[in-house]
Amino acid sequence: MSMWDISNNTNIRADVQAENITSAGFDIVFRTWADTQVARVRVAWTSIGELANDDGWELY
Repeated sequence: MSMWDISNNTNIRADVQAENITSAGFDIVFRTWADTQVARVRVAWTSIGELANDDGWELY
């Protein structure tokens, strides 16, 4: 999340996931539960493309 405005009167509980992923796009889904009070959130992302395999990470 790149910004959140959440009350500190209760515990802060949040989950952010990408769902419905296709080559054309995806949905960013924000969930909270219990008594968490949210005014607003903002999510930013970077697309890096698919790796050839799960061990294909090389950091430079």
